[in-house]
Amino acid sequence: MPRDASDTRRRILAAAVEEFANFGIAGARVERIASRASANKRALYEQFGDKTTLFTIVLANELEKLANAVELRPDNVAEYVGDLFDYCAGHPWLVRLVQWEALWFAPRQAPNFAQRASGYAKKVEAVAAAQRAGYINDELPAERVLMLLIGLAEWTIYVPQLAEMILGDNPAAAEQRARHRAFLVAAAHQLLDSRSHPTQKD
Repeated sequence: MPRDASDTRRRILAAAVEEFANFGIAGARVERIASRASANKRALYEQFGDKTTLFTIVLANELEKLANAVELRPDNVAEYVGDLFDYCAGHPWLVRLVQWEALWFAPRQAPNFAQRASGYAKKVEAVAAAQRAGYINDELPAERVLMLLIGLAEWTIYVPQLAEMILGDNPAAAEQRARHRAFLVAAAHQLLDSRSHPTQKD
């Protein structure tokens, strides 16, 4: 691809992230994306197709960055909660993109559903591996443990207004964010610690 076309593509994608994060698919305007990217609508349509296709590409790119940045390791499952919280707190546009996705698509119509489900299956297997190794409690279904971990990490970011109502402070403030991260990791350790959930004997 010629250099100028590649530069245009990068500008369009960066502009589209902001536009979709702010307005979702229905509210996004191709004209605003093209203007912000210093491109024309024709170039946008030629490279990305329609608006929904562009949203799909934008979301896939952002989720790939997340997958590359945050790893779930069987030997330190609780720390995954802290790392995921850090990433989402530092990339609020990703949180908004996922929220818009949930509002626009039926679950199985979500972009790249099968591919993303496969990626989560690998994380479920990492949780199961941690259970088999005795790192965490093995009495809970691994797939539900993963859901619990993601919920712990992301909930206050998805509903900052509720977080501020309950905590009484701005959840995005640096000190509050650090305190909440430490709490999340400690809570995950306690919830998943196999020693805290001894197997019942007959």
